Amino acid sequence: MSFRRLSCIIEELKICVEEGMPILIEGRKDEKALKKLGINGNFIKVSGSGLKLFEIAEMAAQSSSKVIILTDFDKKGDELAKRLSEDIQSLGSHPDLSIRRKIMGITRKYIKDIESLPKHMDQLELEERPHGDRW
Repeated sequence: MSFRRLSCIIEELKICVEEGMPILIEGRKDEKALKKLGINGNFIKVSGSGLKLFEIAEMAAQSSSKVIILTDFDKKGDELAKRLSEDIQSLGSHPDLSIRRKIMGITRKYIKDIESLPKHMDQLELEERPHGDRW
């Protein structure tokens, strides 16, 4: 059941990306993991950009009226999500944390970061469909 629920959330994320919403992520490994899941969008990386957090929020807010925040599920990721959300909102754009919350709700006991998502999805798929059955 978790595999199906997570797959639906991934599909929701793909639709948001197709609608032009940027995704704020922590770094390069997160981008690689999301691309592995078939999500190819406007990724804005927090780490390694050399920009201040507020500047990153500005860049995201300027590119769309709605911005998806998909930071890791650890303490640092929570703090980043909170600060980015506040900054984006102060700039008149709408931060979307709902997808992050949904993924966290399903995966919290098992993974702590976005880069682990593809491997976790593979494991869930094997558990739910051990013989490769298609639903």
